[in-house]
Amino acid sequence: MKRVLRLRRLRATWLALLLALATLWVQAQELGTAREPAVKAAYLLNFTAFVEWPPAALDAQDAFVIGVYGDDAVAAELETLVVGRRVRGLPVVVRRAREVPTGERVHLAYLAARRESRVSEMTARLAGPVLVVTHLNDGLAAGAVLNFVLDNGRLRFEASQRRAEQRDLRLSSRLLALAVTVEGRP
Repeated sequence: MKRVLRLRRLRATWLALLLALATLWVQAQELGTAREPAVKAAYLLNFTAFVEWPPAALDAQDAFVIGVYGDDAVAAELETLVVGRRVRGLPVVVRRAREVPTGERVHLAYLAARRESRVSEMTARLAGPVLVVTHLNDGLAAGAVLNFVLDNGRLRFEASQRRAEQRDLRLSSRLLALAVTVEGRP
């Protein structure tokens, strides 16, 4: 009888422990998901320090414009981060929209579309030298210069020197050294 009671208590303890661990795991997953927009926003702002735009792209500009298309959570985080910040001597402005208007002039564009074909369409609408950043399985093939990837649960990025050159941008060697992969590396 005592043995049966001990087994029941042990089983109840294990069940409670398993339930507590499952709850903690779910909370950790929710925290990770909630944190991703903040990490992306920080990456986007930091990318600006490691990319060279042609002087004409920055001359006579009132602001350094970052366009966030299709991801309000990233835009909100970025708006908080850029308060009082300057990029290349210009105040930073975040422009958010669902779609990229034709002829859109921004310096950096984060395209949150989930399909390559949509990213290709959106990229074609961007005018001038624009650092295009995506988060797709094959974002570089869709036209991105930088593409977010998950690497062992961590948000990282890959880069395309070829796409950067096509957009008249120069990626620093320090940025390329941090990339998971670099398309077009000699």
